[in-house]
Amino acid sequence: MDVGSVVNQGLIGMQTSQASMLQSAQQIARAGTAQPTPANQPAPQASQEQDLVEPLVNLRVQAQVFDANAKVVKTAEETIGTLLDVKA
Repeated sequence: MDVGSVVNQGLIGMQTSQASMLQSAQQIARAGTAQPTPANQPAPQASQEQDLVEPLVNLRVQAQVFDANAKVVKTAEETIGTLLDVKA
């Protein structure tokens, strides 16, 4: 695998993570807009909390995946710079 494809794979990983983070953020935003329940029924608090747990965890995981991919891109670019310095 050459350095250019490593950079490309890192960028694709960053884009995928960003899309997943956006989806999780939208799920979190929608979780707070549940329809109100009638006054004689208890609010579905547990259900709303469950609706938030998965997107919150995914948001954190994808942030770490994004950071890892960014480090891959940075390292690949540094390698390219080193190779150019050696060749010069």
